[in-house]
Amino acid sequence: MTLEMQRPRPVWQIMFSTHHTDVGLLYLITSLAFLFLGGALALAIRVELFLPGSQFIADSMTFNRIFTVHGTTLIFLFILPFASAVGNYFVPIMVRYKDMAYPKLNAIAFWMIPPSGALIWLGFADFTWYATPPYSIISAPGPAADMWIFGLKILGISSVLGAINFVVTIMKCKHPDMSLGQVPLLAWSFLSSSLIILVAIPTFAAALLMLLTDRLGVSGFFNPAMGGDPIAYAHLFWFTFHPEVYVLVIPAIGMMYEIIPRFSRKPIFSYNSGVFAFVLLAIVGFSSWAHHMYATGMSFTEKTVFMVGTLAAVPASAMHVFNFLATMWNGRIRFATPMMWSVGGIALFFSAGAGGVVNAAMPLDFTTHDTYWVVGHFHLFVMGTIAFGSIGYLYYMFPYVTGRMYHEKMGQAHFVMSFIGAVLVFYTQHVLGLYGMPRRVYDYPAIPEWIAMNQIATVGAMLIGVSMVLFLANMIHSSAKGRPAGMDDPWKLGGKYYYPYQNKNPQH
Repeated sequence: MTLEMQRPRPVWQIMFSTHHTDVGLLYLITSLAFLFLGGALALAIRVELFLPGSQFIADSMTFNRIFTVHGTTLIFLFILPFASAVGNYFVPIMVRYKDMAYPKLNAIAFWMIPPSGALIWLGFADFTWYATPPYSIISAPGPAADMWIFGLKILGISSVLGAINFVVTIMKCKHPDMSLGQVPLLAWSFLSSSLIILVAIPTFAAALLMLLTDRLGVSGFFNPAMGGDPIAYAHLFWFTFHPEVYVLVIPAIGMMYEIIPRFSRKPIFSYNSGVFAFVLLAIVGFSSWAHHMYATGMSFTEKTVFMVGTLAAVPASAMHVFNFLATMWNGRIRFATPMMWSVGGIALFFSAGAGGVVNAAMPLDFTTHDTYWVVGHFHLFVMGTIAFGSIGYLYYMFPYVTGRMYHEKMGQAHFVMSFIGAVLVFYTQHVLGLYGMPRRVYDYPAIPEWIAMNQIATVGAMLIGVSMVLFLANMIHSSAKGRPAGMDDPWKLGGKYYYPYQNKNPQH
């Protein structure tokens, strides 16, 4: 199976195609566009917080609008579509099927994303990506808030349609000679995350519908003035969005399972433990949502249940980390760009998980709740694990998709700058939380420690921003003029284990 250079097809032909590789490319381009848009808003936030006082953002509402669209964009319009891009492009190949199970439904699921992104960006709502009542019901400006709700509703439908397609493709369309025990771990990651979506997303869809009718004044589910309970919304929200964290992280871990064995030049240490850990994460994700709500007046018994449920995710996460380390042990590792991103992702995943244990413990959570500790923890997962795994896989898939090689030195420089930047930003935010700085503020008192930490974080964010410009230049230039890959083994690793999906056993 030799890669051949082909003449580029017209854009319109790809846009209106239903083939899984074309839909995957559309997902990829869209997700990367929103990555840069959401990242630009992140830099705006960090520049504003470089010093106390107003730098260029006039008031708190404007800051909240930027904050809302930043979070919504990077979670729903970058991470989820990027995972769908990888899944669409490679899952049918992995299970040896000609396409996704429902090609037209697959294309429809993608084409729901651009209009939903337009609604979110044109509205620019100001109630944070939580849309927490009663503010989101009583005070949030009308058209912007309603556009955000409709945008999220459309994205939810898109996610459910995509999840159905992945489940049916993997379970029913895999080659007759292939058992579930032979399906690659990346495909298992999409199966696990899709099952979470099918259970979790309808709950948030119901919450959004109730929120909308509350805003229209025809119901009072979450409106205290009409006898409603805002805490009920919090339960519905976190029942969806704590499992949603695993929807985001599980595919990134699956991508690392593709990269690490290949660049270690060894088979994966334990396939079965990888499958078990994916399934376990999908289950325990639903047992931990209320650890976000210890401060809302739950009983001690309820808090204990959710604390134990949260800690149950630790063994599953640790199984993946030990699987990666055992695979690399005594391997002939080549630290090409994809491997560097994966190893960096493992290190930051471990750090983020250690911070999560603090959030899970009731006494410590009351100290760190609603401080920058939580911001640092969450972003260390999102940037340090999900983005690192995803970008590493983007470098990995680049020669197979384009037929050309990226510029290796530029890719490594991108990693080094991003890793240093991530440490400067998100580790520093943990320290800011311990100093007591609350999150979601656009101004703060001139406390020397707060100023110093915010300035370090801003410098780190700028370093990440510069590295992403380098990344974009590398991708654009290499896709047009990069060295032809021309072989199954672009990195010249050698060995029968390193040619993906051409042998009868899909693990080889």
